[in-house]
Amino acid sequence: MSPLGARFHHLLATTATSNLADGLVLVGAPLLVIQLTREPTAVAGVQAAFTLPALLFALHAGALADRHDRRSLLLGAAVLRAAVLALAGAAALTGWLPLPLLYLAVLVLGVGSVLFDTTTQSIVPDLVDREALGTANGRIIGAQTVMNNFVGAPLAGLLVALGAASVLLAPAALYLLAALLLLRLPRRPDPGPRAATRLRTEIAVGLGVLRHDAALRSIGLLASLLNLGNAAYFGVFVLFVVGDDAPMGLPEAAYGGLAAALAAGSVVGSLVAGRFEARFGPRRVLLGGTAAASLLMLVPVVTAALVPIVVIAVGLGLCSITVNVVSVSSRQRVVPPQLLGRVNATFRLLAMGAMPVGAGLGGVIASATSLRTLFVGVVVLQLAAILLLHRPIRDAALLGPAAAGQPIEATSPSSPSASLTTS
Repeated sequence: MSPLGARFHHLLATTATSNLADGLVLVGAPLLVIQLTREPTAVAGVQAAFTLPALLFALHAGALADRHDRRSLLLGAAVLRAAVLALAGAAALTGWLPLPLLYLAVLVLGVGSVLFDTTTQSIVPDLVDREALGTANGRIIGAQTVMNNFVGAPLAGLLVALGAASVLLAPAALYLLAALLLLRLPRRPDPGPRAATRLRTEIAVGLGVLRHDAALRSIGLLASLLNLGNAAYFGVFVLFVVGDDAPMGLPEAAYGGLAAALAAGSVVGSLVAGRFEARFGPRRVLLGGTAAASLLMLVPVVTAALVPIVVIAVGLGLCSITVNVVSVSSRQRVVPPQLLGRVNATFRLLAMGAMPVGAGLGGVIASATSLRTLFVGVVVLQLAAILLLHRPIRDAALLGPAAAGQPIEATSPSSPSASLTTS
């Protein structure tokens, strides 16, 4: 039996199934859009719709994850996404699927994704020992990326050929399966009576953690700027790859294959992240990985050849997932369990909330200038962010107070000025 235990593997199976559905939608929806229009702002609108809930709902999702049974929240998120895609798929079967309806369906999916992903990150420490967090997060994030890209992306390209209804109904069935798998997860024990506090007050506590912890605050701001650039870059990258007038000139099905190359690197990253962190420390992995990923994004500026683009996709996957695993594990080590949902949600607000803004800006800038001009601007932004925010990110702060033999403390969750004691 794996040292991670059966309960963790129930969560892993649910995550894999849910993210396969995510991959079908997030790759399939832009391909449906470009059948109607190649306007960059319209294409980028899909990513903007999916990521907008992170800006509007992330903090509430974190408070809910700390306040309620986390299995029930995961179950609700899965059922919500299954229902909305079933309705959109039924509309597609009638031959009526306008862009506003597709955007609305993707927007609701984004709400479910925020709740599901925030709760998943918060429930992992309930299922595995502290020493196994790096391995567990590597498995979770690896499954998310593989199913999104390595399996979901190529399959989405095939489903598009079958029709819009297939792109929507197939993931609806997968979300329903994820809900059934969640029934095997145990409920969190009832913590007993708790002080009555307003949701807004509890949200303020999570925000206060980053306000008082320089290392976590710097990582959160860095993630925000990096994702702003990534959303601008990849929100229109399909226009660089697909179509006779695109620089690469590939067919639609090949776009999913390119995403699979990204996932191949992600698999490696999810497996080696824990080892890299143990050998080099979280600071070097976080900063070195983000710098390497940013530099790799310059390759399409100088060439549209298939082989170099595939190589950088693999490298981007490896760097990005390694950084993500270390970032999540650091939060889980440092933040007390009763605050973890809200802190994870604050990170999601900073990181994912920047994406709809980035996607919109990317479409506007690409329309006004060119794709390659946008790509250069994104890399400059990301490298500047690393230089600006790297100083507070120290190994001692990210390994957690328990690593130094000190207890993890937090002020009362009823106080909006709660902060962490870190070494």
